[in-house]
Amino acid sequence: MPRATCPRCHLPEPTCLCAETRPQPCPLPVIILQHPLEARHAKSTVPLLQLALPELQRVVAEHMVPPPPPEHGRWWLLYPGDEAVDIDQTAPARLDIGGLIVLDGTWRKTRLLRHLNPWLNNLPALSFSRAPAGRYAIRKGPGGQALSTLESLAHVLDKLGPTFDPAPLHHLLACRVAQFHPGN
Repeated sequence: MPRATCPRCHLPEPTCLCAETRPQPCPLPVIILQHPLEARHAKSTVPLLQLALPELQRVVAEHMVPPPPPEHGRWWLLYPGDEAVDIDQTAPARLDIGGLIVLDGTWRKTRLLRHLNPWLNNLPALSFSRAPAGRYAIRKGPGGQALSTLESLAHVLDKLGPTFDPAPLHHLLACRVAQFHPGN
């Protein structure tokens, strides 16, 4: 018999995080292109982002049609690289950021998403260099330290949106981590 899940957060009822969620508006349009294998991963942070940022759009696919231009500015790809603009060293007002596209998956899967969606490579890229240390102890990236999609997006939105508060996102992540590592 399948476990009962919360209809809102889709977590098993004993681990429901809805009571811990403090939704807030997203300061700009955000689309998360999530690799299908990542979408089935129980430790993904994208469902937490969807709870906290209800306007966020999630596309689970290997291929995505380029979205129409945002109302103001243009789409940027949140992805590190030599050509990426470092949001920690550039005044956001100088950039024409109308919306963000974020790739979600392992580094290998996100490279595959870029390969399968070559239009993404034509977008200006945004990265960061001074994000707080990752607190997502459930999964580790290459070298043992990488930020989750939630942490990365929280940092960038904090830089871009003067009224955006990343604390509710960090609180939700801490609650989820505590479910896997009680007492930490």
